[in-house]
Amino acid sequence: MKTVGAFIVLTLAGCASYQPYQPLEWSSLGTGCHSRGLSEVLFLPDDLDAQISLTDIRIGRLPDTGGGPGLLAHFRRHLDGPLGQSTGEPELFLAVGDWKKSCALLIKQNACPVAREIYESISSKSIPIGHAFHNPQPLQVMHGDTYFLSVRDGHGNQTNWSYHGRDHPLREAISAALDSLEACAEPAALEFSRMEL
Repeated sequence: MKTVGAFIVLTLAGCASYQPYQPLEWSSLGTGCHSRGLSEVLFLPDDLDAQISLTDIRIGRLPDTGGGPGLLAHFRRHLDGPLGQSTGEPELFLAVGDWKKSCALLIKQNACPVAREIYESISSKSIPIGHAFHNPQPLQVMHGDTYFLSVRDGHGNQTNWSYHGRDHPLREAISAALDSLEACAEPAALEFSRMEL
């Protein structure tokens, strides 16, 4: 009987210490490090309430396993007034991380000299729907970087796009943009390199 009683007590203690899954509030993250990976918000932005306001753009790159940390950049326009009016100065949210941990930095857009130019460049791009339709590849790329784009247009329509492969014009644009933003994300990268899980 003592064995059954001990089992019940252990079971109840386990239930009492159970913590429900709490996703990161990516929409409100500021500077700091977290024991959660970039993969969550990049792969499942809608599931994690990773809100994107009107004319916001979020881009990201997750390297293949063992390829080092990824980078996420969210251009926050703050056009979320009742009629799309500005409610604040544009900001840039940068996060460096992998599949398990991340460090983030929230700065004014003006603090990153290349940010405005990159935003203008990415906002002028289109996603080619018929990419490689004329030459489909039955064998998919097994390893490599994955690129992400989330955007909400001026009418509130959200698009989430990801790409794993080679030779895509939008992939090239996102890669170049993230490369240019690495210098602005350096404080987050430094904190990430010091972070232990």
